[in-house]
Amino acid sequence: MRKKVKEIFMETVRNRCPGCRRVSCDGCGIYQKKTALGSGELNLNKLNTNKEIREEFPEGFEMEPGEGIGISFDVGTTTLAGMLWDLKGGILLGAETAANPQAVFGADVISRIRAAGEEEALKKMQSLLVKKLDGMAESLAGRCAQTSVGQSPSQSAGERKAAEVLGKAKETYSEAAIQRAVFVGNTAMCEILLGIKPEGLSGAPFVPDYEKTVAIKGRRLGFRFLGNTDIIVLPPIGGYVGSDALAVYGCVSRQEPGGRILAVDIGTNGEILLQCGEENGNRIGYACSAAAGPALEGGAVSQGMRAAEGAIDRVSISGSFPMQDIVCHVLGETPPAGICGSGLVDALAALLKTGVLDDTGYMRSPDEARLAGVPGRICRRIRAGAAGWRFLLTEEAHPVYLTAEDVRQLQLAVSALRSGMEILLKKAGLRAKELDKIYLAGAFGCYIRKESALSAGLLPKVSEEKVVQAGNLAGVGSAMALLSKPALERMERECGRLEHVELAEEEEFKEKFLKHLNFNC
Repeated sequence: MRKKVKEIFMETVRNRCPGCRRVSCDGCGIYQKKTALGSGELNLNKLNTNKEIREEFPEGFEMEPGEGIGISFDVGTTTLAGMLWDLKGGILLGAETAANPQAVFGADVISRIRAAGEEEALKKMQSLLVKKLDGMAESLAGRCAQTSVGQSPSQSAGERKAAEVLGKAKETYSEAAIQRAVFVGNTAMCEILLGIKPEGLSGAPFVPDYEKTVAIKGRRLGFRFLGNTDIIVLPPIGGYVGSDALAVYGCVSRQEPGGRILAVDIGTNGEILLQCGEENGNRIGYACSAAAGPALEGGAVSQGMRAAEGAIDRVSISGSFPMQDIVCHVLGETPPAGICGSGLVDALAALLKTGVLDDTGYMRSPDEARLAGVPGRICRRIRAGAAGWRFLLTEEAHPVYLTAEDVRQLQLAVSALRSGMEILLKKAGLRAKELDKIYLAGAFGCYIRKESALSAGLLPKVSEEKVVQAGNLAGVGSAMALLSKPALERMERECGRLEHVELAEEEEFKEKFLKHLNFNC
């Protein structure tokens, strides 16, 4: 059970998690405090996305000490995430997330691209985004300055060092305080940030409208607080595979040099990267994007929702046959209001395992389920709905159902992602069993259970030990590019050596997509 952490605002930074601003937080937000062994300095660069899963910078990464303060941003279609860093010591000073204000132009990236095709709309979208990012940077710097006041005798040497850094930040708190800002994100969001009309993304062959790293002063993009800051926007790999995917690859290639690695960032637009293990001419790997749709994030599902309080995030089977039943865990320990992505994949796996669903995704009636050997308690959860059978996941008092149509939407999403992975493997001449590891990146990749992802057919058939829940690799990669020029240059080189695969142009994609609609493949 997750512990509720009482939110209290404190006067000093040492009592706060810089991600969620909570007291005595053991990393339940984005970061966890960590003291570097032997240095006596407080190092706040250990990232995590929930209580159980944490991700550090890859082994071998060395920051390049600079002067002043920097900020790294991951610009998503739904969420913006920023991290404030001391460039000299590599100390994380704070972190903040916010909703992307462009939601008024559409919830998904395709709607944003269509809207940005109009000059006036593009200007408005860029202005909204720049204003929000500028405000986040100013808020982080201001909070950094305010919380640095005061030192306690009980502080460790590392905490005193952090307070000293924050004190200097307060002294230099001005438009020039943030020296450098690095941005990664999907291709459309980066183009809108730069004020570029995303014409290449609006139709086949779906190509980016910028190719190389963009370095520009903030004021030229409309930033006020970051007006004098050196803005750096990393390049996309190709099409819908943006600079956030490049940041993910930058982490994986550093952590697993020479390995045969599949990295998947699961979202509405799932980005898939394959490091081949052996160089083939100038090629080091492949990349593609799969339009998985919103189903795996809780959208396009009758009672789907984001991973927030009231969301079912885990579904499991309890008891022994024939007395088995379905049990759900709800975020926030409140009555269930819906189900989020990780819960949906769990539910799929559980219903397949018990026999409520057959391999084609067909939801059996109560009588059919009994004949198939489904335990009685679980059979009683199958109910008639307005549009076919549906499965009651919770108790009657607060009903949350998974319908036959929900299963269909999940099948489409799972098949799109799985087919993309299979296409890349074939391009590289690899079989799934030859992979060294599969990295699941992003928030969804942290919460999804590996066993469920494999059982539902979301991932190729490999041993569970090969699947790594890697966390916010895009955020780690953007921080690496900020803190180390060699790391940035390495990513730029890798970008040019990754072959972008447009799935729509692959003859076998349709065949594989139809094949993987079945869960037993």
